[in-house]
Amino acid sequence: MLKKIPLRIIWRNKSQFFGIILLTFLAALAYVLFNLLVTEVNINYRSFIKRTNQEDFHFITTKPVDIDQVEHQYGIQLEERRSWDYVFDDKTIRFFEISSKINKPDITKGKLPSLGEIAIDFNFAQANKLEVGDPIKIRNKHFKISGIVYLPDYVYAIKNEQDILPDPRRFGFGVMNLSDLKRFQLASPYYFYMAKGKLKDVEVFKEDINSKYGILTYLERDENLRIITTEIKMKNAEPMTYVLSGVILVISTILLFVVLRRLIASMHAEIGTLYALGYDGVNIIKTYLQFPLIIWFVGSLPGAITGYYLSEPYVKFYASFFSIPMTQKILPLQGIIVGILTPAVFMFAACYLALRDLLRRSVVEVIRGEAEKEFGKKFRMAFLDHFSFKTRLMLKQGLLHPSRELVLILGVIFSTFLLFYAVTGYTGFSGLVDKTYKETLRYNYMYLLQGYQADNKYFKGEPFTIMTFEYGKEKTKVSIFGLKKNSQMIFLEDEKGKRIEPKGMVVAKSLADKLDLKVGDEIELKSITTGKEETFKVERIADLYVGNNGYMNLEDFNRKMGLPENSYLGLFSKKSLPIPEEKILLKITKQDLIKAFKNSSETINEMIQIMGFISFFLSLTIIYVLSSLTITENKKPLALFKILGYYEPELSTTFLGFSNISFIIGFFLGIQVYNRFVRYVFKELLKNYDFSLKMDVGLKEGLIVFLFLTLAFAISKYLGRRKIYAISPAVILKEQME
Repeated sequence: MLKKIPLRIIWRNKSQFFGIILLTFLAALAYVLFNLLVTEVNINYRSFIKRTNQEDFHFITTKPVDIDQVEHQYGIQLEERRSWDYVFDDKTIRFFEISSKINKPDITKGKLPSLGEIAIDFNFAQANKLEVGDPIKIRNKHFKISGIVYLPDYVYAIKNEQDILPDPRRFGFGVMNLSDLKRFQLASPYYFYMAKGKLKDVEVFKEDINSKYGILTYLERDENLRIITTEIKMKNAEPMTYVLSGVILVISTILLFVVLRRLIASMHAEIGTLYALGYDGVNIIKTYLQFPLIIWFVGSLPGAITGYYLSEPYVKFYASFFSIPMTQKILPLQGIIVGILTPAVFMFAACYLALRDLLRRSVVEVIRGEAEKEFGKKFRMAFLDHFSFKTRLMLKQGLLHPSRELVLILGVIFSTFLLFYAVTGYTGFSGLVDKTYKETLRYNYMYLLQGYQADNKYFKGEPFTIMTFEYGKEKTKVSIFGLKKNSQMIFLEDEKGKRIEPKGMVVAKSLADKLDLKVGDEIELKSITTGKEETFKVERIADLYVGNNGYMNLEDFNRKMGLPENSYLGLFSKKSLPIPEEKILLKITKQDLIKAFKNSSETINEMIQIMGFISFFLSLTIIYVLSSLTITENKKPLALFKILGYYEPELSTTFLGFSNISFIIGFFLGIQVYNRFVRYVFKELLKNYDFSLKMDVGLKEGLIVFLFLTLAFAISKYLGRRKIYAISPAVILKEQME
C-alpha cells in the first residue's frame, strides 16, 4: 500500500509536480548541454593549436630580418609569412603562403594546395557554397580548391583588428603555394614575421629589432583578438553554464520543498492512520523519499540524455563563430554524471528539510496535526485588522507562506535578468551600428599609409595621425587619433548630442567604461613603437561605444609626440582614393563593418528567442505551480466562499492576489541584479575588446520586458483561475462529511 502513495499523490497534484519535474529536466539538460559544448570546443581547440604550433607573438618590420641570427640570439623560432588580399565583388579572401614551422595550416578535407590550387577556410566555403574540387578564377587565372584549411592565428576570423565580428560571407582566408602567391603580390614595403618562444625581456627585443630593421607593429599572442577572443568566449561560457542550470535547479528545489512541506502538513490525518495501522517512522520516511526519487528519475535522467543528444547541433552552432576543426567527438562522462546526480542531491535535501519537522514529533502530535495548529497560532497578524476582509485574507495568504513568495520572487528576478540582457543587448548592438557608423564615423574609407607623410597628394582625403599605446599591467591597447580641426569625417558628440571639438584628449565611452575614466583623470600610456611613456589628461568623454580610442587635435598631437608639424599617417575619405597599393599599409571600408554587424543580427535574434523562451517558461511554470499549491491548500475555504455567494474572479484576487506584489518586487529586484551584472560585463568580460555596448535599462526596454513577463504572469493566473472554477462545493462538502 505504501508504495502506491507517492504516485497517487503526484497524480492527484500533477500540475504542481509536473512543473517541478519540468524545471529539473531543464536544469539537467542545460548543464549537460553547455558542459558538453564548452568541453568539446575547448579540447578540439587545444589540440588544434598544439599540432599547428600557434604563434606566441608576431611583428612587422620595414626591412627583412636575419632569421637565423635572431633565432640564435633569442632562442626562439621565427618564420616569415607573405600574404595577399584577393578582392572580388564585395568579398575578400586573404591568402597566405604555406607555413612550415609556425601557424601551420591544418587541412581537414582534401589536401594542401600544389601549383594552381588553393585551400580555403571552412566558414567562408560554407557561407559561399564552395566545395573541394570546385574551380575558382582569380584574376583571370584558373585554380582548383584542393582542401578546407584552418589557421591557428585566424581562429576568430576578422578581416581587420578594428572589426568586432567575423563575416564569413564576405571575408575568409586561404593558403596557396608561394610561387602562385608571388604572381599576385606586389613588392611589399613591409615584412611580417611569426615567432614561437618566450622572450626574457620583450622591451630589449623590440628595441633591438627596431634599431636594426625598423619595427612597425609588435603583437603578443594574448593581445591578438583573432586568438584570444576564442579563449575568452569559452572561459566566459563555463560560468554561465553553472549560473543558468544552477539557478533553475535551486528554484525547482525550493519549489519541491514548499510543495512537500505543505503536503506533509496537510496530510497529518493520513500519516497518523498509517502509524495506527502499525507502520513505523522509517517506513513512512522511505515512502516520502520516493517523491524526490521519482522527480529526479523522471526529470534529471531524460534531461541529461536530451542534453547529450542535442549537444551536437549546438556544438556546430557554437563552433561556427570560430574557425576550429572539430575532429574529436568527446564524451565527458564526468560532466554527464554531475549533470545527472546534482539534481538528486538538491531534491533529497529538499525532501529531508520538509520531513524534518515531522521526524521530531511524536505519533500523537502527528495524528492531532500539531504542526498545523502551531502554524496558525504562531502568526496572528493584528496589524491587518483595519483592512477589509478580502484584503486581509489576501495579505495573509502571502505573509503566512514567505518561502512560497520567495520562490516566485527569485523566478521573476531571474526571468527579468535574462530578458533585460537579451533586449538591451539587441538594442545596444543595433544602436552601435546606427550611432557609430552613420552619425559619428562619417568616412567611407580609411587608409593607413606606409610611414608619415608631409604633404597631401590625395587632396580629397582628410589627413589624420594614429599611434598605439599600452595601458597598465594588462597592456590594454589604446589608440590615440590626431584629427584635423573641425573634422568632417569623425563627428564626436557628448551624451546630449552636442558636438565636441578635441581640446586636450577626448576618450570614447567604450574606453572610459573599461578603464573607469572620468573627466579630469590623468592616464599614463606607453608607446608600443618607441617605448616612451606619455601622460594624457581626459578633457571630455564622447558618446562613442566602439574603439579603445582617444582623440586630439592633429597639431597638438604631433607637437606632443615630437612629430613634424604637418605630418600625418592616414587619410579618411568619402570616396575611394587612387593611392598605389604599395603605399597602403591598411585599408578599411566602413560598409564592410556595417554588413558584418547586420549579418550577425541573425545570431542575436536566435539568442533573444532562446532567452525569451527560458524566461517565459520559467516564470509561467513557477507562478502556475504556486497558484495550484495555493488552490489545493484552500479547496475547502474556496468551496465555502462559493456557497456564500463569492464569484470566481473575487476568489482569484483574494487567494492569488499577493503574487501580484511578489511579481512587482521580483521585477524591480531583477533590474538591480541586471544593472550590477552589466557593470561586471564592462569591467571584466569586455576588457579585452575594443568596444562597449549601451545596455542601460530605458523606458522602452523596461516596457518590453515588463509586458513580456506580464503576459506569462497573466496566462499562469488564468490557468490558476480555471482550477478555482473547477472546484465543486458539493464534492468538497461530501469529502468533508466522509
